[in-house]
Amino acid sequence: MSKPGSKLNRITVVKGRRGYFSPLQADHYHNFFEIFYLSSGKCRFLLKDNVYQLSKGDLVFIAPGELHHAVYSSGSSCEMVNVLFKREYLALPLPWELRSFMGSVPVLYQEDFHALLGRMLSESAKLDEYSQPFLQCYLTETLLLLMRHSVMNEEDPELLNSRDADILQATRYIYKNFRSPLTLREVSDVASLSPTYFSRKFKQTTGMGFKEYLNHVRLKHAQVALLTTDNTITDIALEYGFNDSNYFKDLFKKVYGKSPREYRKQPD
Repeated sequence: MSKPGSKLNRITVVKGRRGYFSPLQADHYHNFFEIFYLSSGKCRFLLKDNVYQLSKGDLVFIAPGELHHAVYSSGSSCEMVNVLFKREYLALPLPWELRSFMGSVPVLYQEDFHALLGRMLSESAKLDEYSQPFLQCYLTETLLLLMRHSVMNEEDPELLNSRDADILQATRYIYKNFRSPLTLREVSDVASLSPTYFSRKFKQTTGMGFKEYLNHVRLKHAQVALLTTDNTITDIALEYGFNDSNYFKDLFKKVYGKSPREYRKQPD
């Protein structure tokens, strides 16, 4: 799992190809924004508590700290472009909140969008000292294009695979009740599936095990609490669903690379 303190010191644009032949992508989150644009193929994408089916022309905008990853089906092959940036890298300050979302670039504007991505990919090769300023301008233009054409304003894109609605219901239930001592049986009942089948389908759909997903949700909220409250580490562990503070400390260090106490003093 990527750590929230992962370094990013410039706008980064990469083009890639992934599919059934790729290693299973770990769930991760980071302290910068990411645009994931699918230029060909199909894949599933987990973002926070939603699982979506993406097709060519769909994109995911991921805000810092949001759990996400793609899941590729057997026999599938996808091409994508990833844009990584921090808000301060934009050429102009944007007055709008940049939140996570999923949407589709309208066919009418895909040519303009592809042209922008192409220019960004070219400049990302560091042609000269003007490459980063150009990238800043192109990135700002990209975000403005998405806002103008309402891609960033879609409330609930119809990208959900209905066959996985039971798993989506489970992930949402976990997000709402993570402070409680949730069990596999309880959550599988919410999805109306047997525990055994639920475990297998949850892993297949999200790319994560049930316990792994639950722990991540709890850790993410605990991480925020460490930086924004004066509560003791034990109190934070108990508040966010860990009934053993030592287990919380060990798991936190495994994921973040630092103990909760060390992270509180030096989060980056």
